[in-house]
Amino acid sequence: MLLILKALAGGVAAIGYAILFNTQSSSLVTIFFIGITGIFIKAGLMLFGINVIITSFFGATSVGFLSYYLARYIKRPPLTIAIPSIIPMVPGIFLYRMMIGFVKLADSREITEHEFIKLLSHTYSNGIKAIFILCVLAIGISFPYLLFRKSSLHYIHKK
Repeated sequence: MLLILKALAGGVAAIGYAILFNTQSSSLVTIFFIGITGIFIKAGLMLFGINVIITSFFGATSVGFLSYYLARYIKRPPLTIAIPSIIPMVPGIFLYRMMIGFVKLADSREITEHEFIKLLSHTYSNGIKAIFILCVLAIGISFPYLLFRKSSLHYIHKK
């Protein structure tokens, strides 16, 4: 049940970002569906104990493929559907923990050396996770475009 609630919240967040980006209202249902699907795949795979970076890649890839194919049906550019749908998957908690860690490190007068090293380790760990998740989100969204790029150049072969 929690998985379905997370997916619905992801869909609502995707619609919110679509409205924020002034996306046309005719594509909001598609963005909602793609946002639900991406979060559902990511959160569902995490239930099986799979790493958050790998699950983010599969969620982003599903968003990329769905936006690539559904954009033809609603006659919109695929990225105008994919970008608002992928934003709820941005790793905000890891970025927040990294910032808080850096703030605590900057004011580390009263902590021991062991606590400092532990805090530094957690801060960099959260930052590296966030960077890798952002990278796999970009790769996952662009994967279908890279895979089917030859089909977009069919006019060259006709000559």
